[in-house]
Amino acid sequence: MAYSIICDFAGELLQEMVRRDADGALVPTDAQTADSLAYRDWLGAGNAPTPLPIPTLAEAKSKRLAALAARRWRAETAGTSVNGMSLPTDEKTQAKLTAAVVASVLDNNYAVNWKLANGAFVMLDHATLIAVAQGVRAHVQSCFDREAQLVAAIVAAQDSAALEAIDIDADWPG
Repeated sequence: MAYSIICDFAGELLQEMVRRDADGALVPTDAQTADSLAYRDWLGAGNAPTPLPIPTLAEAKSKRLAALAARRWRAETAGTSVNGMSLPTDEKTQAKLTAAVVASVLDNNYAVNWKLANGAFVMLDHATLIAVAQGVRAHVQSCFDREAQLVAAIVAAQDSAALEAIDIDADWPG
């Protein structure tokens, strides 16, 4: 009998479970089931589960780039402040803001009652609407700019230590 260490779908080590190699069954490591007790007896006999395979640098970079894209999206959609107004920056809000700006460009007298991140409403006239749209766009672009910096660093990493040293959670626009 042999067992292997396994990961979840995100690639994170599952401490509470191993895979029994003979049949692929998942065995809890700390339960009181017959399978779990057999696994602990197997460990007690001096055995060790097969470790996870070490990913290639290319595989590690690919995983890191995917995590970075998710991190950028979280920063992009976390909201921003423009002229003291706290604004959502999710994709739907960005699209609605674009539509409101188009309406404002077509009619400079256009004003819209806009919902802020805290739930309050404010009237945005043409000039304020343009300023808000520019502020939100600057926030979104700065998130993509930060992602581009980190992508370049990830691609340039020469080994796994250099790759791990890249902090994808630091220095995002707030």
